[in-house]
Amino acid sequence: MFCYRCGSSMPDTATACPQCGAAVQQASQPVPAPAASTPIPSTPQSAGYQPGVAPGQAPYYGQQQEAEGKATASLVLGILSLVCFSLLAGIPAVILGHIAKSNIRKSGGRLTGDGKATAGLVMGYISIVPFFFIIAAIAIPSLLRARISANDSAAASTIRTINVSQITYLNTYPSAGYAHNLAILGPGPTGTCPGEGTQEHACLLNNQIGNSSCTDGRWCVKNGFEFSMSASSNDYVVVARPVTLSTTGSKSFCSTTDMVIRWRSGTVSSMPDVEECRSWSPVM
Repeated sequence: MFCYRCGSSMPDTATACPQCGAAVQQASQPVPAPAASTPIPSTPQSAGYQPGVAPGQAPYYGQQQEAEGKATASLVLGILSLVCFSLLAGIPAVILGHIAKSNIRKSGGRLTGDGKATAGLVMGYISIVPFFFIIAAIAIPSLLRARISANDSAAASTIRTINVSQITYLNTYPSAGYAHNLAILGPGPTGTCPGEGTQEHACLLNNQIGNSSCTDGRWCVKNGFEFSMSASSNDYVVVARPVTLSTTGSKSFCSTTDMVIRWRSGTVSSMPDVEECRSWSPVM
């Protein structure tokens, strides 16, 4: 370093100039920079937080809250639905209540009236739920009757198909006479008919009604009905009865070589003979 008075060079560790004896002046120490003040964390209120705003929703930062009109409308309609207008006011009350709750949830606290919307929803549902039970009480029996009627018609149609199959079998195998059971008219153990049928398995009925288990005295099920057939060389009787009376069907059907399909109410416990079948009422 150099002396500030005479400019002579001197060691850095010297305390006085060796030429002029002037004391070495101490360099002024740098003034430390003031420490950065720690930022005061913002509180939820200072960040514009609004009570009642769910996490993830945008707060409304002090904007004035507004009442959701649809919530009020839902409440009014809900009251009317319980007092006098029932279904006419209940359905709009439920619809407006759901819309209002959705709008309030998305508004980030700007809209109010969630309680009104909930009350309107509850009263609206109370007014319309009994009507659903009434409709169900009317519709379910009607649907059951329609199903029973459809099964009855399908059973009569299947009897007709069996009659045609018996005539075809007799013409194809005249020496065998009529098929003694439904299994003979069916496809056999394989359940398919890759080629022409045989006298033992004529392939005139599908595997559902003519499968190999439909032998003498056995009943095969199709569309809620049980079918069976017995025959001699010159006559036969085929019968269909409901699996569950008044649930899958309401009538029993039969037919013989005269090809007339006959019926009687209810079910049969055993296979009728030809004479008994012909005493039933013909299907008109």
